[in-house]
Formats: sequence, structure tokens, C-alpha cells
Amino acid sequence: MRVTRQERKESITTQREQQIFDAALKVFSKKGFDQTTIPDIAQEAGVSIGTIYNYYQSKHDLLLSIIKGYISTESFIGLLEQPPESGDTASLFSLINERLSISLDNIGVIQLLMTEIQRDPKLRRQYNEQVVVPNFKLLEKYFELRTAKNTFRPLNIPIVVRALLGMIIGLSIISKIEGGTGLLRRIPHQELVAEVTKLILKGIQGKSGGTIKEVN
Repeated sequence: MRVTRQERKESITTQREQQIFDAALKVFSKKGFDQTTIPDIAQEAGVSIGTIYNYYQSKHDLLLSIIKGYISTESFIGLLEQPPESGDTASLFSLINERLSISLDNIGVIQLLMTEIQRDPKLRRQYNEQVVVPNFKLLEKYFELRTAKNTFRPLNIPIVVRALLGMIIGLSIISKIEGGTGLLRRIPHQELVAEVTKLILKGIQGKSGGTIKEVN
């Protein structure tokens, strides 16, 4: 099948973006976001400075594009957009599996992001507006639709969304601290996902557990 000019152009664009992404991550990790310049990234990528500016307006724009690429994946969006079925909890397993895999495999990117957004208020604000808020809204809609189908009981959905993502990010950080021989790297991945999913769905309380009381 003959490749069209448009398809060839799109392929070149995708390859060039990945080339710039890889170079930027390498330089950011080595020098820190604040000390890195666009010429540094261009040199590492083997492209001209102008080429980078053809794709990105600034360092902030480049870093946010990298983060979006890792966080707002097509598979993640696809899972969230699946129509709910009554009683179906398999989608939650798939969702946790996708998020946990992304986090464990890209903990270096997460660490870089966490470091830089604490030092740079502008970057933190942009990350919140362009990545955090949109993804929270997607996840909240996911839970709202399944609550309406009685798949999940009535919940404080904004809190559940933050607790779920916090757990996933926290597990990734613990995995990094423990290293390659730690429990989270030794346990079969599907078993880890199953246990996290079970915790979200059923909690840890036994049949004889009491009710939760608010503490003033």
C-alpha cells in the first residue's frame, strides 16, 4: 500500500517529536528544568533550535507536552470513554492496570515533574490547568456513570478520584525507593493490580467491622 504525502509528513512529525521528547527528558534530568535551555535540548536531539520552536513555544510548553504524552494516553482516554455496563467492575481493573503500568514505568518523569512544579509556580499552575483538572473531570465522569448504573455505591467522587490517583502515584514512588528487588517489583504485576482493585472495591474491613464515625 502506497504511503501518502500526508501520512509521511505525520510520521516524520511523530518521530521528530519523540526525538525532542527523549532529548529534553535526558537534559532535564541531568541539569534540572531551570538550568536547561532550548539550545541544550537542540544539541542533544541533533536538531536546530528553530526546529524545536516549530513544535513548542517554550520550555514550559515542551515539558507539559511530555507530561501530557505520558499521562493522557490514548489507552487511558479509551478506557474512560467506554460505556458503563451494570455490575461491570472489569473496567476498573483495566483502568488501574493502565495507570499503574504507566506510573511504574515512568517514575523518572514523575519525579522530575514533582520537583519542578514545587519550584516553579507558573509551571505548577499550567500543569494543574492543562493536565490535572481535565483528567480529574474525566475520571469523575467515569465514576458518576457507573454509580448511576449501581456498579458502585454512592460516593464522594472527587475524593475517590484523588485517593485512587494518589495511591497509584504513591505505589510508584515506593517502588522507586525500594528498588528493583523490592516487593512491588517482585510481585507479578497482575497480582498487584488485582489487590489494588480489590482494595478500592471492597476496602479492608471484615464482616464484623463497625461503621465509620466522623470526628469533630
